[in-house]
Amino acid sequence: MRIARCRMDSHPVAHSSLRLAPSAPVPMAPFPEESWLLGSAKAAAADGLAYYRRCEETAGIVETRMLWKRVYVVTEPSAIADVLVNSPRSFIKPYFLRRMKVFFGNGLLTAEGDEWLHNRRTLQPAFQSDRLPGFIDFTRHNTEAIASVWSTAGVRDVYPDIIDLCLQNVTQTMFGVFDAELRDLTRALVLSCQALVHALTNMLRVSPLLYPNRLTRDLAKAKREFNAYLDRLIAQRNAEPPRNDFLGLLLSGGGHHAPMSRQAIFDESVTMLFAGHETAAAAAAWSLYLLATHPDVADALAADLSAELHGAPPNVAHLDGLPRLRAVIDEAMRLYPPAHRYGRTVIEPVMVGGHLLPKGADVVLSQWAVHRSPRWYDQPDTFLPGRWTPEFRHSLPKFAYFPFGGGPRACVGSHFFWFEAAVILGVLAQRFRYSLVDTKPLVPYEGLTLIPDGGSLRLRIEPRPVPAAG
Repeated sequence: MRIARCRMDSHPVAHSSLRLAPSAPVPMAPFPEESWLLGSAKAAAADGLAYYRRCEETAGIVETRMLWKRVYVVTEPSAIADVLVNSPRSFIKPYFLRRMKVFFGNGLLTAEGDEWLHNRRTLQPAFQSDRLPGFIDFTRHNTEAIASVWSTAGVRDVYPDIIDLCLQNVTQTMFGVFDAELRDLTRALVLSCQALVHALTNMLRVSPLLYPNRLTRDLAKAKREFNAYLDRLIAQRNAEPPRNDFLGLLLSGGGHHAPMSRQAIFDESVTMLFAGHETAAAAAAWSLYLLATHPDVADALAADLSAELHGAPPNVAHLDGLPRLRAVIDEAMRLYPPAHRYGRTVIEPVMVGGHLLPKGADVVLSQWAVHRSPRWYDQPDTFLPGRWTPEFRHSLPKFAYFPFGGGPRACVGSHFFWFEAAVILGVLAQRFRYSLVDTKPLVPYEGLTLIPDGGSLRLRIEPRPVPAAG
C-alpha cells in the first residue's frame, strides 16, 4: 500500500510521536471577566465553542478556574506539542473522560498506562494498510447504495443515512457483521453517550451519575442490550475459523498476547463502535452542509471528480490525483472538527509553553479555537478549500491543524477515517447538488464529537448529470 503511506506521510495531521523542540515561552493570561465564585465555568457552560475562542484571543495559554478546579486552556501550537508530544506521560485523561468509564470502561479512549499500551499494540494490526482495500470496498459499495436511494429523494434528512452508512462500514470491516439490530443498539448507545458527555462537561450541573435518573437508566439499558448482542456474536465467532479483524484480535489477543477478558472485549467494542462511525459521520455531514451552502465550491469539486471518475466511486489509486477533494475535506474538518477539544489532567509538575503547570490541574486543547484562529488562517470563519495549497500546508505550524490529535495517543484509525471520508464525498459530491431546506444556519452540538444539533441535516437533493468516460 505505497499510495496509502504516501498520502498519510504528507498529510498535515500525521504528526510523529518523536519529541519536538521545547516551545519558546508562550504568553499566559487569566480569563477575562472571571467570577470570584465560579471562575469561568459560567462562560464555558453558556457556549463552550465561543468560550474556547475567547481564550484563544486572550493568550496562548489561559489560566482559569472551573469552580474550584484549576484549568489551563492551551491554544498555542508549540505549547500543544508540549502536552501531546514532548511530555505525554505527565498527563492522564481528564476528569470528564475518567467519568466516561461508566460508558467506555477501559477502552482505548479512556485506558491509561500499561493497560492502554497493551490494548493499543493488540489492536494496531486491525488498522494496518493491508486492511485498507477491504475497508474501501465496503465503503464504496455502501455509499453507492445510499446514492441509489438519494437519486429520487428530493428533500431528505441525510444525517441518519450518513450515520448508518459509517456504522455499516466500520461494523462490516471490524466485526464482520451489520444488521438492523446492531444499528438500533448502536444508535441507543450513541444517544446515551452524547447526553452523558453534555451533562458531565457542564460544571454548573450536578453530575447525572450521582443519582438515579432517565439518562443513567437509558445508558444501563443500552449497555445491557448491546452486551447480550455481543455475547451472541462472540459465540458465533468462536464456532467459526479465526479471523484477523478487530473482533478476532480481541478474541485471540492478536497472536502475541493473552486473549482479552470478556469485560475488555466489551469495552473495546463499545469504543470502536462509537469512535469508528460517529467521527466519520460528523465529518461527512459537515462537508455536505458546507457544499450545500457554497454551490460554487460544490460545482468545482463535482467537475473535478467527474472528469477523473466519470461517475464511478474513487479507489485508492485515484485519491492522490484529487487535490480539490482532499482540500474540501481538510477545510470541513478545520471548521467543524469532529473532535473539537482534548483534555488532560497533570499528574506531575510539567513545563508547557515555558510555564510550570501544577499537579492536579486540567489542560484543555481546543481544535475549534485553534482551527479558527486568524493567526494561522485568513478569513478563519469562511469555507475556503483553496487555501490548502502545498505551500500553505508546508507553512502551517504543527498543531495549528490537528483534527486527530497527535503524539502516542493520536487516533489509531486516522488513515482509515481519511479514506472513508474521501470515498463517501467522492461519490456523493459527484452525483448530486445540495441546498438547504431550512434557512437557519446549522448549529453544532457539543457532545463527545461535534455533530449537527438535533442530529438532523435536511437537504434538497438534485441529481447531477455525469459525463461519459472518454
